Amino acid sequence: MNVTFYNQTEENTLNAELLIQSIFTHIETEEEMNVIFFTAQAIQEMNREYRGIDKVTDVISFPDKDENYIGDIFICLDRAKEQAADYNHSIEREIGFLSVHGYLHLLGYDHHTDEEESVMTQKQEEILKKANLERK
Repeated sequence: MNVTFYNQTEENTLNAELLIQSIFTHIETEEEMNVIFFTAQAIQEMNREYRGIDKVTDVISFPDKDENYIGDIFICLDRAKEQAADYNHSIEREIGFLSVHGYLHLLGYDHHTDEEESVMTQKQEEILKKANLERK
C-alpha cells in the first residue's frame, strides 16, 4: 500500500505519518491512497458541504477507483486527541483506528446495519492487531 500524506494543520504530523505508514505496510497491495490531516474547522466545513452535517467529525473518506488509486482519507487531529482521552487509550491507537476505519470505507465497507458494523469492526481489529494497536 502506498500512502501519500498532506498536512493542512500547523501541527507536526511526522509521528502520525510514520504510524500510519507502518500500519499499511502489513497490507500487501499495489493500491494507493492519500491521508490528509485537517483542523477541526476544516473538517467541519467539509462535513457540512459533503454530508450535510454541520459538526466536527473525526474522519471522512472519499473513495475513488482510478487505476490503483482508491481515494482520500481526511483525519481531524484535534478530534483524534479528544477521542483518545475519552476512550482512555493512546493517540497512536486512535489515529491508527481512524486511518484503518477510513481505509475500509474506501474499500466499500460500511456500518449502517448491525451486520455491516460487525464485519467492519472485525476487519478493523484484524488490521490493528497486526500493527500492535489492538484495543486494551
